[in-house]
Amino acid sequence: MLSPKTLLPILIGTAVGAGGIFQGLQWRAVGGSAGDAGGLENQLRIATEENNILRRENESLRSLAQGGGEVSVPQELVDRVEKEFGLRFKSTPVVHRISNDDLRERISASFESGFGPGGLDYRQEAYGLIGWLMPEDKLLVQLTAVRSVGARGWFDGETGEGWLTDRFQMENVPDQAALLRVVVRILLHQNFPPPPEYPGDDAARAREALHQGAASASEAKYYAEQARMSGFIPMADTSETERVMDQLSPFIQELTMFPLTDGAAYVNALKGEGPEKLADALRNPPRTTKAILMPGSDVNEPELLGMPAVEMEPFMSDRAGELGLRLWLEALGDAGAALEISSGWKNDRYLFFPESETQSAVVWDVVLESKEVADRFQEAALNHVSATAMKEDVPALDQPVEALNKRFLMVSRVGDDRVRFLNTVKKETALGLKGSGAP
Repeated sequence: MLSPKTLLPILIGTAVGAGGIFQGLQWRAVGGSAGDAGGLENQLRIATEENNILRRENESLRSLAQGGGEVSVPQELVDRVEKEFGLRFKSTPVVHRISNDDLRERISASFESGFGPGGLDYRQEAYGLIGWLMPEDKLLVQLTAVRSVGARGWFDGETGEGWLTDRFQMENVPDQAALLRVVVRILLHQNFPPPPEYPGDDAARAREALHQGAASASEAKYYAEQARMSGFIPMADTSETERVMDQLSPFIQELTMFPLTDGAAYVNALKGEGPEKLADALRNPPRTTKAILMPGSDVNEPELLGMPAVEMEPFMSDRAGELGLRLWLEALGDAGAALEISSGWKNDRYLFFPESETQSAVVWDVVLESKEVADRFQEAALNHVSATAMKEDVPALDQPVEALNKRFLMVSRVGDDRVRFLNTVKKETALGLKGSGAP
């Protein structure tokens, strides 16, 4: 009889191989019926990305079968988190042990799987066109690095399971705290699972801030208790992680810190109003980062913003939220002004769409709470265009400005409270989209 270590890789390999066969049959059917070269190329690209995701997951599972194993979570830790949150585990929390190198592969595969085929690649380019990422920034690499370098534990939001690295030592208080944080995430995931479909970046970041904030607050409480009992608790060595953080783009740094700082502050504010407040938030999680950034305010998820029609089907469309707006404005150098303007966020949406067979463009509309705030954002957006294009003069509204990369940047006013930012290949594309679209 085959051992589990031998059987699991065989089963995985068989499944991946079968998936390849079925994918090949699908290509033949699609190609025969459509006869569209561009469509077939897109199908091939998506299939390649799906196969890459399967390959990476295969490698992680193979590594687990060959030397991983589950870690027994102490019962007192299970009892502690159940009591703290007034919840029960629906099944025994599963925590695996894995090497740091294999953890990095698993984190990368989880990001690719979570966003779906093309999701990260689309965001890589769209974020660059909007201005959140610089040309040298690699979204997947940086997201993976910040969660894997120096890590002792990680929670996989795709599977609801926890992972501990070979650096983990149960006798160390910082490692106990790391395990506690992972176990809290498992408890919350089991009782309040993520929606079946990805809800969009803004809603996903708000939910992550709630769950990670709750876990971080629980971890801080554990440290405080240990310090009272022992007098002094050495914190985990974070020098390696700090070095990685220093090398990340400001955008990725802020995204990483948002659930740890703003999320924890949000949870602590809820706890201050009584245990039922946190329980209610977990049952009905916030759907915007604005709700996290402004605890206590009644913030409903805005309606889907109508956008201008483009010639070809967009690759993707999403909402950046107040957090995305704030991070975009902070790049201009005035954190105070960025906070003031972004706090007036009301709604937004961007379209990332093909402008030609080989090049893409983006249009981003931001709705503010008043004309006055929109005026300030308009001024900031025009300054952003001037700085990005390295021009001395600030452009006027509806004036396409050619940047050094031969692309055109433009700011348009769609309404009293609505401002549009465009990054296109052709001047005509930008001018064709000025001031158009549903109000």
